[in-house]
Amino acid sequence: MQETDSQPPKARFWFAVAALLIGAGVLAHHSESHPSWMLGLNHAAQLMSDTFWSCITVSGLGWAVLILVSIMSRGDLGARVVITGFILGGVVTHTLKPWLGLPRPGAALDIDLIHFIGNPVINHHSMPSGHALAALCMGTLWVCLIRAHAYPRWLQGLSWAIASTIAASRIAVGAHWPADVLVGGGLGLMVGWLAWRFPFPWPRKKEFAFPWLPVLLESLGAWAAFTFDEGMPLALVWQWLLGGLALASVLWRIQAWWSRPTFKPTA
Repeated sequence: MQETDSQPPKARFWFAVAALLIGAGVLAHHSESHPSWMLGLNHAAQLMSDTFWSCITVSGLGWAVLILVSIMSRGDLGARVVITGFILGGVVTHTLKPWLGLPRPGAALDIDLIHFIGNPVINHHSMPSGHALAALCMGTLWVCLIRAHAYPRWLQGLSWAIASTIAASRIAVGAHWPADVLVGGGLGLMVGWLAWRFPFPWPRKKEFAFPWLPVLLESLGAWAAFTFDEGMPLALVWQWLLGGLALASVLWRIQAWWSRPTFKPTA
């Protein structure tokens, strides 16, 4: 039987990696070469299609992360940890962005030099990248759930690859600097680790303690997928597919919920 490892790495290691990413982002931000790195990576990303990057970047939106983490667990553990990460990540992002007040690439560089995908994001605060934070938080929670449920270990590598690609997509679509992505990624590792280990009243050993929670989160995610205009028309079909995936999961959960025995007959 495959051994279950339900814990992320020790805090010192986890936060050291996060600190390295944040430190690299700070150094990149203050480097004179930062604009050229931004443009070079943005143009290199054109090796992949705009549709690919559109779908990838939509996968890092808050409602998409709620769906993609919640459905990783047929119980409600995924929903418990992702809502914690959603709240923590939102506080971090919406505190730091206005405090730092750094401009987007489109506001600091000649916009004709940048390859934008979707509606250009220019007038909003830049650092840290909220998508990168959400993506690495999602990757962290995926890895923790993979270990907790003893899923095949190769899925951990796939999780990190997907999360990193989502983070990189913010450069590809012209919305963020490399420094924003590095800092957001480091913060995302921290938020994901804290969401998993947060001293919240989530009874880990009871798989169906809150059966209504994933139904609620996935229903909200589906509603967002079908109604929100995210400024990425090339990803609209993918957005609807994510909504359909959430609805299918909700229907499965409701069916499983109602078919589960609510009491045991007495002898």
